[in-house]
Amino acid sequence: MSASSNFTVGNHYVPQWYQKRFFEPGSGSSTLFYLDKTPDKIPLPHGKVKFKKSIYEQGTKKCFKQDHLYTLLFGELATDVIEKKFFGALDQRGNEAVGFFEDYSYREGAHEAFSAMLDYLAAQLFRTPKGLQLIRVLAGAPDHQRALYALLKYWDLYKTIWSEGVWEVFHCKNSPTKFIISDSPVSTYNKEVFPGSKEVTRYGIALFERIGTHLVFPLDAEHCLCITNLQYIRNPKIKSTKFRENPRYYGQGYFDLRKIQRGREVSEDEVIAVNHILKTNALRYIASSREEWLYPENRLKEKFWTKVGGPYFLHPDPRKVSFTTAIISGGGKGPSFGTNEYGHYDIDNSKAKKLREVEWRTFQAAKEAWDERDRRAGRTSPKIDLNYF
Repeated sequence: MSASSNFTVGNHYVPQWYQKRFFEPGSGSSTLFYLDKTPDKIPLPHGKVKFKKSIYEQGTKKCFKQDHLYTLLFGELATDVIEKKFFGALDQRGNEAVGFFEDYSYREGAHEAFSAMLDYLAAQLFRTPKGLQLIRVLAGAPDHQRALYALLKYWDLYKTIWSEGVWEVFHCKNSPTKFIISDSPVSTYNKEVFPGSKEVTRYGIALFERIGTHLVFPLDAEHCLCITNLQYIRNPKIKSTKFRENPRYYGQGYFDLRKIQRGREVSEDEVIAVNHILKTNALRYIASSREEWLYPENRLKEKFWTKVGGPYFLHPDPRKVSFTTAIISGGGKGPSFGTNEYGHYDIDNSKAKKLREVEWRTFQAAKEAWDERDRRAGRTSPKIDLNYF
């Protein structure tokens, strides 16, 4: 293989800038505890084996890295163009977007940050060893080299589905435990899609097309982004494995940046549950500032997959979600464009009307359930700004 002298051999599939966001706040630390879930075996005499060391304390340069993961081969020639040109630009914008979303508000730069965040999430999903396995399955790529070409073609596959969901950034500033890093930072949780299921065995994730699949992406040690399908918020008791109405790819749509939920603090138990989801989603490696955070299963209150985190786990507050039926732009002397909440261009088609009839009732019940939850906990229900809707 022929390559230039400044060729990038070691590829970080979880960028160093992202890893550094998980140093314990105020600790001054520059290392992470790095856990190998399946350490290699060392053969011993007489057919015996022992395992290599499973945990290391090391800097970000050595974590989440694999040689030639993105190297494209052309006969005897090789190029690192994916690392330097493709991921280089996405990482630069992604770094800025993640910082913006850590303290999100609808302010100057929100449009650019949202676009960059969508791009970064899309690329980060597929750039890991686990993600490249997913793209091989989705694209029918027979080998790693073909998977890299598929990555360049289909990397933004899920952006439309995510932009039609409800986004929330929650935090754990007062929790003793902080969020960990996974070798698959863009993780999924669907309470009815078990880790050992045929779906996860084949794809490595719970499919985003399913109503009850949450996207979970820690922004740093204290903040986490979660994207939830709108239909699941409107009807949280629906079967979570059902496919959402009209899952779209590469479709045009709109997103209201004013309605990203933020400011909710999650409990210590919920942080542990999120870490359990991240560890379960990891292909092989996880990392954190403290060694004890790498074993959330030891402190998990409810270990059965359908009940992890409790009945409201990862759900945004439905009282902060408007029952919007369409977003339309343009008009006047120019053309107009719009879609309904299901991504249909025929905004008031019969299928949408039937879904709304059911979801209006279940949505009101969901909001009442959150009010009752607050009453039982002795909390005052949040004041909702009517301008928000």
